[in-house]
Amino acid sequence: MTDIPLKIVRVYFQIKVDDLKRSTDFYKDVFGFEITLYAGPELGWAESTLPGGLSLGHNLRLPGQDYPPSWGILTLEVEDLKIAWDYLKQKGLDVTEITETPNINFFNTKDSEGNSIQIVQIPK
Repeated sequence: MTDIPLKIVRVYFQIKVDDLKRSTDFYKDVFGFEITLYAGPELGWAESTLPGGLSLGHNLRLPGQDYPPSWGILTLEVEDLKIAWDYLKQKGLDVTEITETPNINFFNTKDSEGNSIQIVQIPK
């Protein structure tokens, strides 16, 4: 094994958003993420903590920036894909049909800002 001097202290996934409050409210209300930092529109940044201690950065899309939604895909692994599908459908999200493969089962949806979210379950 190679000795790597780089010591990573945190990993987070960042999304571009048009409305910080709407985005943080979406992830809090739909997925139960805890809002751990809200710098507001003036600074254009907020963070939500995901299960396992990872963070989701909400980065305000500034006028003139051409970052489209979905410049990444937030992937969330769940225990029961059908329960997750039913729940998100009931919350009013547009969800794709569940795709089943030998290695992974999944469906896709979008957040309040148009960013892609993939919900997965590893078959037992």
